Amino acid sequence: MRSLKDRPHARHALLAATSLATLVALPTFAAAQDTSAVEEIIVTATKRDATIQDIPFSINAQTQADIQKSGAVTLEDLSRNVAGLSIQNLGPGQSQVSIRGVSAGQVVRDQPGVKEQVGVYLDESVISLSLFTPDVDLFDLNRVETLRGPQGTLFGSGSVGGTIRYITNQPKIGVYEGVVEGNVNVLKGGDVGGYAKGAVNIPVSDKVALRAVGYHTEYAGFIDALGEGGTRKKNVNDGSRSGG
Repeated sequence: MRSLKDRPHARHALLAATSLATLVALPTFAAAQDTSAVEEIIVTATKRDATIQDIPFSINAQTQADIQKSGAVTLEDLSRNVAGLSIQNLGPGQSQVSIRGVSAGQVVRDQPGVKEQVGVYLDESVISLSLFTPDVDLFDLNRVETLRGPQGTLFGSGSVGGTIRYITNQPKIGVYEGVVEGNVNVLKGGDVGGYAKGAVNIPVSDKVALRAVGYHTEYAGFIDALGEGGTRKKNVNDGSRSGG
């Protein structure tokens, strides 16, 4: 049987077919490269604006679009989409936050020296104190940043385990805009609940603008409490939340 060395015409045909296949594949590869654009997310985890790719430590940023798609209304809802973040719900305003399993590990609030290990910030202001974590609504937020610890250099000793930052939408110069959101829900055998939320942006001058946000939520109760003498108090686990 003759080899390709002994058959020059077959060898030349094989080389020509290989070259043609390479030329056809190159434009396809170039076209695929042009469509692989990466969305740029600006964060302020290092106290200055930077893209999330340039931050030198582990960070997760849930944008306003991500929050709306997931239907999250509290930090507990949002934690389901953030690796390493877990929330222990101990009641309104008392949720215990842990990142990578690091938290204070105590439930008692009145002991001296109790200090949170995960700091919670609203923009640049700390809002967590001695394990109390306010239940901030996620309406009209630009993003929620989760910075895995330790973050003591930038955010103090209360951020050994990490830091969570609520970043609000800033006022926009020269733009009138507003948004309203509402919901009504009825529990079978329970009460009626719902919420109303609104935000408005008003330009005051060429250099000044005002943005106002408000929300109110009514939580429907469904648990009845029995009292002495056969009395019954209905829907005792209802509640409400307001903020702005």
